[in-house]
Amino acid sequence: MPKITIDDIEIEVEEGQNIIQAASGLGIEIPHFCYHPSLSVVAQCRQCLVEVDGVPKVLPACNTYVREGLVVKTNSEKAVKAREATVEFTLINHPLDCPICDKGGECPLQLTTFNHGPGYSRVEGPQEKKVRQKYYLSDRIMYDPNRCIMCTRCMRFTDEVTETKELGTNGRGFRKKIDIFPGKKLDNELAGNVIDLCPVGALLDKENLHEERVWYWEFTDSICTLCSNGCNFTVGVDPRKGKVSRIRPRPNPDVNEYWICDKGRYGFKEVQEENRLREPIIKNGDGYETTTWDNALDLFYKKLSEISALAHLNIAIVASPTLTNEELFLASKLSEKLQADHLVSNIGFNNGKKKFKIISSDPYPNSRGVRDMGISTNLREIIQLIIDKKIDAVFVIGDDLIGYAEEPDLSKLKEALGSLSFLAVLDSKLTGTAHFADLIMPGATAYEKDGTYTNDQGRVQQIKAAIKPPGTAKPEWEVLNLIGSKFDELGFNFSHPSEIMADLSGKNKSFSGINYERVGFLGSSTALEN
Repeated sequence: MPKITIDDIEIEVEEGQNIIQAASGLGIEIPHFCYHPSLSVVAQCRQCLVEVDGVPKVLPACNTYVREGLVVKTNSEKAVKAREATVEFTLINHPLDCPICDKGGECPLQLTTFNHGPGYSRVEGPQEKKVRQKYYLSDRIMYDPNRCIMCTRCMRFTDEVTETKELGTNGRGFRKKIDIFPGKKLDNELAGNVIDLCPVGALLDKENLHEERVWYWEFTDSICTLCSNGCNFTVGVDPRKGKVSRIRPRPNPDVNEYWICDKGRYGFKEVQEENRLREPIIKNGDGYETTTWDNALDLFYKKLSEISALAHLNIAIVASPTLTNEELFLASKLSEKLQADHLVSNIGFNNGKKKFKIISSDPYPNSRGVRDMGISTNLREIIQLIIDKKIDAVFVIGDDLIGYAEEPDLSKLKEALGSLSFLAVLDSKLTGTAHFADLIMPGATAYEKDGTYTNDQGRVQQIKAAIKPPGTAKPEWEVLNLIGSKFDELGFNFSHPSEIMADLSGKNKSFSGINYERVGFLGSSTALEN
């Protein structure tokens, strides 16, 4: 590896790195706008100028690559003055609207102006700045050409990452702006990433335009649960509303690089609708009524104790592949304690090729976890047993049996569900199966609980609660723990999913060595190594 010197510090760096990458390894920030590690280098913003020994002019750090003996100065008078001049030039026509700009507080241009700008401008006032009309590039993305600094990140993204080539430039000089090519629409499944890529407030998300200032928001690192890839993202919560307001990708080179799909970006809206279950519900004659958790748990214990005591009666537990590893493990433990005849789940299948390298054909986040747990996936066989009235009690966790049946089996399944000795449902929403349940318990979504999922590559990753469940709803692991403690207090005595994982890792070789510390920020592939 070549040895170079940056600001009098000698360092060995990997061949092929540019100066921005090499300097970041030393904790030295070189400001830049057009450079992005996953996009081609164009060196057109000129904000990353540095001085290199032996070269009379300053050079762009993004397009200057390391070589043996290279000596770089990022804080010399020549480099500092060059970057100050670049900031001043960039701001010539940029509006002074930081107080109302949605990018304020997390804007690279704003931060660069404060840290590397000259502190003055030779443009006397805003009346001299050119003003152009804002417009929409898509149903969700607004473009403000007044703020655009022509870094072309958005264009290169559609050219190089999605290869859909919707964006180009129109006009010259200060009239130059980003536009859609004739006959095209910015509607590819990763389109929202251009908002994140924009280093200024030129590309904005219509979905949360002019909401709370970013420094008041609360952020939680988690993962997407809408397919088996498990993209890493950050959940932004507006504390005034107590709801998720924004999802942004979190870099993970082994899972999703720097991107997420639009389904993952906007999917949180579906779980914040008004049809969420908020309180436990029990059947009362021909109707239903809300009840307390104590009453709900007592009813479950009473009914299942009676049924499990009768050897000729069969119990089935259906555990969704959307449940966390910890919840699947507790469902398995509960199945053993109740001597249930069937514990089943469902899995999706990855066809081997992911769209844009991150969108899997398997819609379930934990198909791999179901397999690693050794849970049967023959769900349709259980549905047939229910139709044939060979099952007496069913506990459905996070799934909807109605969704798997088609006519003429659908009407038969509905009739069979209504005639079960006991049907309990634990879910975050009111499903078709819940309409026939004797007991409905409100669960949590992936934005409201902690736990782990195993993606289709065997990588165990954490989700973290960003908001609280509505009403008295509880995470499924907590409900299963409370139910299990009714039957075995010592066997179900967990206060956090990390404790459940400790128990799981000691009993299942697929999870051997897994713990929350090891899973950490980017996940752990230990499951592949055992």
